[in-house]
Amino acid sequence: MANLPEQEASPLTPSQATAVRLYRKQLDLAQQLRRQYEERKSLAGRESMRPMQKRLMRSSANGAAIGNGILFREVLGEVIRSLRTERKETLHDIAEKTGVSLGYLSEVERGKKEASSEVMESISLALGLRLSDTLRLVATALDLNETDRREVLKSGMLRK
Repeated sequence: MANLPEQEASPLTPSQATAVRLYRKQLDLAQQLRRQYEERKSLAGRESMRPMQKRLMRSSANGAAIGNGILFREVLGEVIRSLRTERKETLHDIAEKTGVSLGYLSEVERGKKEASSEVMESISLALGLRLSDTLRLVATALDLNETDRREVLKSGMLRK
């Protein structure tokens, strides 16, 4: 992995410093997740594949479940809400910046509505991120079980 310049060694603009902090936090989280993955992988090797396949194929009432019953739209909503509250912005603030109605934005945050890629991108930009950054955060959150994900979101590891 490439070493990032320290702020003292290389003067960075505030946005560059924020990007460096975000990268470092993501790197730390990725290393932590890799260790957890390796632990789960070693445990998973001990159980038979058939029960694991049944668990992965389980679906919710509407048939859109992912893995252990977690829906992408629900995790996306958790991440968006976490990012928004970290920045101390209201739904109204984000709705104004994105041009998305307040009601629809609220439903996206609560995981009740699927957001199109265009809506996800406008929300990401309103939160100061690229769509790819937001999707990485959602993917990271999807890797965690529900308890771990909520703890990580509360602690701010995904937000900074």
